[in-house]
Amino acid sequence: MKLILTTIANAKVAIVESSEPANEKKGERYISEDCLKVNVASGEFYDISDRGWNPEGRLFMMRGEEEELQIS
Repeated sequence: MKLILTTIANAKVAIVESSEPANEKKGERYISEDCLKVNVASGEFYDISDRGWNPEGRLFMMRGEEEELQIS
């Protein structure tokens, strides 16, 4: 599984763990585990994996992006 910087649900910035390839034409980018750790440690992203919105793996939301997020 790879970590992908992407947008989800109304263009909210997120990092998802997925076995699917990044869609680089839509601006998705691969990031490293170290990059994820730095962004979580700085508070820029936070872990919302426990909500079950990404059945493939972990999900991290950019701080301030969740206010209007609703995933069914």
